[in-house]
Amino acid sequence: MPEQRTRLTTEQRRAELIEATLRALATREPERLSVQEISAEAGVSVGLLYHYFGGKDALVFAAMESAADKMIADLTAAAGEGPLLGRLMTGLGAYLDHVQLHSVGWQALMRAGGSSGLAELGRRVDAASFELILDALGIDTPSEVAVMAIEGCLAFEKAACLRWLASADVERAVLEQVLAGTFLAALQSASGADPAIAAGLARLAEG
Repeated sequence: MPEQRTRLTTEQRRAELIEATLRALATREPERLSVQEISAEAGVSVGLLYHYFGGKDALVFAAMESAADKMIADLTAAAGEGPLLGRLMTGLGAYLDHVQLHSVGWQALMRAGGSSGLAELGRRVDAASFELILDALGIDTPSEVAVMAIEGCLAFEKAACLRWLASADVERAVLEQVLAGTFLAALQSASGADPAIAAGLARLAEG
């Protein structure tokens, strides 16, 4: 007697298609990925894909939004309890985990410009990283100096990660050291003009 397949709910089917799209995006840029490749990865018909998402663009966006939301959740979780410096390094580790796991999709996210949906996802990830740093420093209302320093660090982080993905010569541990060192050096340079940053660095030094 043939084995009956479990009927999936709408949300389960959508989640299945999103996961299949993320797997496909691990090796193919969004603009080069076809609905046929996604449907083959998911083991469903192209018609079913269109039924649940209406087309490739909506499905790819949903997949990248899912990955961005997971990254944001991990960054937010890193802003919990524990030593301040440890929380920052946990957040950095979570960020790099996602960069590695979804490298092709992440690069598309970071390179998206203007007012596109992907650009908005990138801004949400940046905002979560920004809040993690403020939380670790104990700063509620950042000064312009703090905003400049932190946004500069985040811009460097993205540029360094893009370069890292393009090169096989740099180990992840080295990248982590460079990013952490750059972050602390930038804040140290800004601390003379911002007492809140100076106080935050003192707390980081205390653990």
